[in-house]
Amino acid sequence: MEQGTILGFVTVAAAEIEIAGLPLSRRKGLPAYPLPALRIARLAVDSRAQKRGVGAELLKHALVIAKATADAVGCVGVVVDAKPDAVAFYERYGFEQAMTVSGGLGERPEPTLLFLPLSLIPD
Repeated sequence: MEQGTILGFVTVAAAEIEIAGLPLSRRKGLPAYPLPALRIARLAVDSRAQKRGVGAELLKHALVIAKATADAVGCVGVVVDAKPDAVAFYERYGFEQAMTVSGGLGERPEPTLLFLPLSLIPD
């Protein structure tokens, strides 16, 4: 917070990802059933605080939660349904495009499913 103002927030939730949706380079050695993951459900930064590293700090916090989740109950990585203008932000941190195996938003614009394997999250 800056002078009592919330600059941004991140929310996470338990999720799963189908191996068929992972990039080919990430499938080796993984079982063929849905894999546990941590989903970044929302990450937002107040427009007045953008381009100041707030989003990066919030993402780093979510990745710490992913590591703790992996240690406690299992987690192969982090997924996020990124809006088109946010894809480059996540890719800077190693997220790779994945594929939605089933489901969809119907009439709403489809986000880009991105995946970051646990092995790429720094300690």
